[in-house]
Amino acid sequence: MKHRTQRNHISRRCFLQGTSLVIASSFAGLEQVLAGDDSTALNIGLITDLHYADKEPSGTRYYRETLAKIDETSREFAKPESRPTFLIELGDLVDAADSAETELRYLSTINGRLQKICERRYYVLGNHCVDTLTKNEFLGHVEQERTFYSFDEAGFHFIVLDACFRKDGEPYGRKNFQWTDTAIPESELTWLQSDLKATQLPTIVLVHQRLDVSDNHGVKNCEVIRQMLEAHGKVMAVFQGHS
Repeated sequence: MKHRTQRNHISRRCFLQGTSLVIASSFAGLEQVLAGDDSTALNIGLITDLHYADKEPSGTRYYRETLAKIDETSREFAKPESRPTFLIELGDLVDAADSAETELRYLSTINGRLQKICERRYYVLGNHCVDTLTKNEFLGHVEQERTFYSFDEAGFHFIVLDACFRKDGEPYGRKNFQWTDTAIPESELTWLQSDLKATQLPTIVLVHQRLDVSDNHGVKNCEVIRQMLEAHGKVMAVFQGHS
């Protein structure tokens, strides 16, 4: 697995102005090239935290600029050497709108751009995805059945997790949560344990909220989840968004 990173410090604003969040593999290793047991190259497009909305900037978020970045990304991914086998969206595809109708319009606009990049797409749920919408509304609009699931590709196993639950187990949806109150419920942990036991393939885990920190950006029961992943012995990496 090749992972290219660039260690120089740059501000988030400069990064957003000068590059695309989704094509800058020299900055953050966002384009991964995996070589499976059959030596088949697997090009994966990873994007996260696009926060698209048709509204004025707020703080470090420049919502409307997302469309130009996605268009640039589409041109880059159209090149033969960059064309992804599939695209993974790591959450917060849209930003909060004042109504579900408006949010669905935002979602249709940005997802239409993703459809042009790659036919095969996998979505990870982010807290902003369900700030105004319910999970079912989001899933229906991106044509995905579940919020946590797994799949195999070219000798690798991929696990998508959903950490958009409150600590009491209630799923996020339509302004019923605080973004700092995030956990993976017991039912999903049971599924994860079963899924890990069922595979011996090298495994990649995908999640929006972070599993490596215990601050506001971290999943509250992240230590339990990390122990499960470490015990499996086949997890190569966790890719996450959120911060």
